[in-house]
Amino acid sequence: ISRSRVSEILGELEREGLISRVKVGNQYLIKLLDFRGEPPSRLRVFRVGLVWSSEYPFLTIFAKKVKEELNAIIKTVVFTSSIQATKALVLGDLELALTPTITQLHFYSAFKNFRIIGGGAYGGSKVLVKDSASAHTTYSSELSTMDLVRSLSMREGIIPADTLTRYFRSPEEILKAISAEAVKYAVVWHPIYRRLERAGYREVLRSEDLEVMYCCTLAASTAVPEETRRVLSKFYRDTLEEYRKAPERRVDCYYLQVGIPRDVVLDGVREYKVNPVLNKVELRKYAGKIPVEIPSADTVLYEVLETEE
Repeated sequence: ISRSRVSEILGELEREGLISRVKVGNQYLIKLLDFRGEPPSRLRVFRVGLVWSSEYPFLTIFAKKVKEELNAIIKTVVFTSSIQATKALVLGDLELALTPTITQLHFYSAFKNFRIIGGGAYGGSKVLVKDSASAHTTYSSELSTMDLVRSLSMREGIIPADTLTRYFRSPEEILKAISAEAVKYAVVWHPIYRRLERAGYREVLRSEDLEVMYCCTLAASTAVPEETRRVLSKFYRDTLEEYRKAPERRVDCYYLQVGIPRDVVLDGVREYKVNPVLNKVELRKYAGKIPVEIPSADTVLYEVLETEE
């Protein structure tokens, strides 16, 4: 039969919950799912959006817990920007999203149809400069942790305040700008900054140096029942606690999911730190760093967080 018909059949099997398809480069890995005798109609899929990064190997633990306890599948959907991923959450294309806290707070102010239910990783981002570059530009990703770090760096005089800011929408876009020698300062995450370091950029500071202790947090659509959100929140926190005991053990499954080479993901495990707890005091401090103040930060944090701490 034709390749198009094969694709149609695989799509039908995936929708029925019988297989999963993971894109690796230009190919798909097809996996038969083990349901332990449960009818496919009873199997639920939670689509979780994330930004292309080496940040999330712990998702393999989370997926296992969700499958064993809820008889459900975690299906990852990879985006090139935090805005795209968070937009998909508020439009109902995802049930869950691991995106920067700053992006979630801004989107919540407008839509209010999701809740933040778990912490995540932080770190893994840097400000870099190429001293020999003549361009007077800073490249960052818009409305993201990188953008917050860029803004704080300008406030502190680390990046000259009169430097022109340009936003890239994908890793390929900033790499192209670097090739054209259009970038003086870059605020990027792992593994992108490894490419820049090889291109002659040096580290100026890390996000932790500016006390940015939250990067991506887990948000859940309010279309997911409240009780289910509570269960997912518990599984997720247990996941992060388990993950930070031996993060290297989770590399192999993750690199196949996102198409990042194994050695790069392993390097990222050493760059990112884990923060399982959603702490309102710390998040209030974080929100206060955001250059464009969201309407009533205290009110938004009170509504959007599902935590007792």
